[in-house]
Amino acid sequence: MKSRKNARRVLACLAAALCCAIVAHLSWTPSGPGLMEVIDAFSSLLLGNGGDALDRQIVLQLRAPRALVAMFGGASLGLAGAVMQAAFRNPLASPDIVGTAAGAALGGAIAIAMGFALASDIAAPIAALLGAWLVTTLVFAFAGTGARFSIAGLLLAGVALNTLVGAVTTFVVTLTVDNYSASSSVLFWLMGGLDAQDWSKAWITLLGFVAFGAPLAWRARELDLLTLQEESAWSLGVDVVNARRWILWLACGLTAATVANTGGITFLGLVVPHLARLLVGPSHRALLPASALLGALVLVIADVACRNLPVANLRLGVVTSALGAPYFLYLLARHRRGEAMR
Repeated sequence: MKSRKNARRVLACLAAALCCAIVAHLSWTPSGPGLMEVIDAFSSLLLGNGGDALDRQIVLQLRAPRALVAMFGGASLGLAGAVMQAAFRNPLASPDIVGTAAGAALGGAIAIAMGFALASDIAAPIAALLGAWLVTTLVFAFAGTGARFSIAGLLLAGVALNTLVGAVTTFVVTLTVDNYSASSSVLFWLMGGLDAQDWSKAWITLLGFVAFGAPLAWRARELDLLTLQEESAWSLGVDVVNARRWILWLACGLTAATVANTGGITFLGLVVPHLARLLVGPSHRALLPASALLGALVLVIADVACRNLPVANLRLGVVTSALGAPYFLYLLARHRRGEAMR
């Protein structure tokens, strides 16, 4: 009972911090509307009051969709990382480590390079989903046999497929070199960022989070049991192979819906679940919402930093990589020392 109360307090604190971060995201910029103008813009939307038309346009059509993509995109990647670590029974699993994000990036890059993304808002998400599913299926096949996985097999399969998919993505970029508009769009998208977000992308990210994240709420017990040995999970009534297949499919959907709109956001799915476990413990009933809230919080704050740090064209993927890569090395060092990782 005490641990449940503590988890609820932590979740409430994370939700409050996320609300504060969203307010900062909407109002804290080097130029343009500040906090009072943001309040006026939302008041005019809700109450029909007046207000500056330009400020209202900037807040409601530019900043608000960007904030929503950051919030639901971060939540999706946090959830995807948490369920992958349980499904693979591996603390180093995440969408970018096992190749899911790379597959989604390849699908999105192909959609952008071939012009499909300009023709339809759902082209890039669909292509990203297919790429994520294909690469994750290959990792699932190469990392082990049947229901069994090994850390070495997972890492080797992930590294190999990340390298292969990265090479194919680079090849796709080279095909667009003669078209400056297409090549620059693909390159900037691959570096990760929340530029040029609109309400259609915000809705796609939101719907992806709901469609692929909501079913995980009913699989919290399965996720807890998947962290045990396969024999123990089977004896407790879990069809390990089928459960892993469905859970990884949902993780692919979460990753694809985000990567299609944000580009390459690395290491967030790896770091966030570990931090969430430190706050609420290993039970997925609390870990899943904690990972979603913490992932949203981290990505929103990272985007605020991108807009306000005195570095021209700082990309969001660079910020998340700078934060996540040292932690990944730390996890590898702990594994080599044979310490238990939670």
